[in-house]
Amino acid sequence: MIASTAYAAQPSVCTTNIQHIAVAQAIGDGTQRPLQGWQTIKQLPDFIDDHWKLYSGSVWYRIRWDYHCPITQKNPVTLVISHINMAGQVYINDDLLWQDQSLVEPLSRSWNMPRYWNIPASALKQGENIIWIRVVAVATQTSGLGQVVLGDASQVMPRYQNFWREQRVLMFFNLIFSLTLGVIALLVWLFQRKEHVFGWFALNSLAWVLIIYNVVALKPPFGLDTLQMARINIVAITAYSVFACFYAWRLAQRRFAHLERGLIVLLLSIVLLAIFLPDHIAILNTFLVITFIVAMLISIVHFISYPFIAWRSRQLEAYLLAGVFIIYVALMTHDILYLLRVINSFPIIAYTAPLTTLLIAIILAMRLAKNVKRIEGFNKALKENVLQAKEELTTSLNIQHKLALENTRLQERMNLAHDLHDGLGGSLVRSMAIVDQSKDNLTNPQFLSMLKLLRDDLRQIIDSGSSLGAKVPETPIIWGAPVRYRFIQIFDELDIQSSWSFPTVWQSKPTALECLTVLRVIEESLTNILKHSQATQVNVHLYYRLPTQLVFEIEDNGIGFDVDSVLESGISVGIRSMQIRLAKIQANMHIESQPGRTFIQVIKDFKPIQP
Repeated sequence: MIASTAYAAQPSVCTTNIQHIAVAQAIGDGTQRPLQGWQTIKQLPDFIDDHWKLYSGSVWYRIRWDYHCPITQKNPVTLVISHINMAGQVYINDDLLWQDQSLVEPLSRSWNMPRYWNIPASALKQGENIIWIRVVAVATQTSGLGQVVLGDASQVMPRYQNFWREQRVLMFFNLIFSLTLGVIALLVWLFQRKEHVFGWFALNSLAWVLIIYNVVALKPPFGLDTLQMARINIVAITAYSVFACFYAWRLAQRRFAHLERGLIVLLLSIVLLAIFLPDHIAILNTFLVITFIVAMLISIVHFISYPFIAWRSRQLEAYLLAGVFIIYVALMTHDILYLLRVINSFPIIAYTAPLTTLLIAIILAMRLAKNVKRIEGFNKALKENVLQAKEELTTSLNIQHKLALENTRLQERMNLAHDLHDGLGGSLVRSMAIVDQSKDNLTNPQFLSMLKLLRDDLRQIIDSGSSLGAKVPETPIIWGAPVRYRFIQIFDELDIQSSWSFPTVWQSKPTALECLTVLRVIEESLTNILKHSQATQVNVHLYYRLPTQLVFEIEDNGIGFDVDSVLESGISVGIRSMQIRLAKIQANMHIESQPGRTFIQVIKDFKPIQP
């Protein structure tokens, strides 16, 4: 690339032509121009490190140029400088034309800021003129002077506009675009923590924002000096390379645990070195150069290897990102060669970075849309499965309800059978015993009395289904009076002695169902005595062993029976009926029998009443 351009018009108009460019170190405080030590420069841009390695301080550039203009022509001359790295002053002959706001640390940053001036003809001399440019250099920052263009505004301003577009417009667009995408990706990750690819892409974008900001900032923030900004920038470059690996691997759904740990350790090490490394120029320069090379190697190796990772992932988004990374390899190679001054060109990253960033954003959007569709599909399948399960559950509940109804009907039949056996059956046995044991023929009123008793027992059985809502007798004596009355009549006629004992009050009041159950057990027990025992003495006792324990006992002096055989064979409907009834009210029954004595005991425990 040529160092400068010369504007030459027709002989009747003004002409400018750069004759010689030289550079020398400043003397004194930097504001004084040296008289000797000038080195000729063949072309611009020029880098101070080419003349004095790791030099920090002021240097002067002297640009000799010829200006010829007819007496009748007084056209101004336009001067364009692409950049001054890091800060500087511009003189036309011995007159100050412009200077940066700060020429001491923290320095102004004109290293990526093109400028132009219209120099009036009155400030120029016919023949040789000199442009003096003072550059405040900082070692490690490739300080120097950019391109210098002199000539008529109509021909020079297009060059300035090109500089402005490359160094400001595209960079600012890249900064805003990357910042926007980074914030969006960060918000996506905050609401979808499982989408790690967006979290790493957000960090990658924010690191790139720091890099671009370092390029476009005209003054350092927070009063930082130039070397402190360089430390931050090299950390951002390394972070960009590391985070690019992470989000790309997550997009391909791959993890490399040991490699990722190594990259994190490397990044943290560089952060610590950037913070604590002393401001020794040689050491700091070595650190910056080596770190930059390591970061570039990480990126290049990552970009080259990613197509193989993407191929194994079998995902469209990974294939597309691999294509973008292949483009990145070509772009980075070109710009690295430009920075190393191997090729005479211009950095193309300013033109391509917004486009490639947009492509990556589209790829991530495809990934997000794919995940949303997958979630929608999962929700749809889940809804269908729920509906199917609901239908199956409804069918199962209907079947269960039918079975419950059948079981209820069967249970009612069994309860009715037990009630008929215990109640009506007992009454029939009593009536049969009266008829059998009677010495005289029974009269019609006696038969009518027995039939009425059977009718009352049948009514009691029919009404027993509503026993839960029935009223509990006020005292145990009232409760036991009907059964006591019926059986005493039979015992008297059969010459059977009986004793009855009931408490006067309920210490723990049973429910209506419990009263009916115990009553049925008493009737069944007494009926069995009449049918089988041949007893002459029966004792019936009801008492409270504890305030919360009701005990019912029946004892006779009959012939007895084998309790174990009867219980094991299950041939006794009465005993089995009593056991079933007592189990429903959580009561226990104990039977002892031998010739001359049969003893039945029922124990019902009640829950204590809380005070």
